[in-house]
Amino acid sequence: MKIKLFYQKHKQSLEEFENQVNDFMANIEVIDVKYTEATSGDYENLCTDTGLLVLYK
Repeated sequence: MKIKLFYQKHKQSLEEFENQVNDFMANIEVIDVKYTEATSGDYENLCTDTGLLVLYK
């Protein structure tokens, strides 16, 4: 088994991030997908960090 990690870049749209992940998963046998989301910053500059782990054969 192998893993592949994806992180959404700050300037990357959600649609671009989804396409990147879907393109990778189209040609492999996926076992599991784990999704994480965290926020950072303060009330004036709040940022969301999205991460995805794909476990595959």
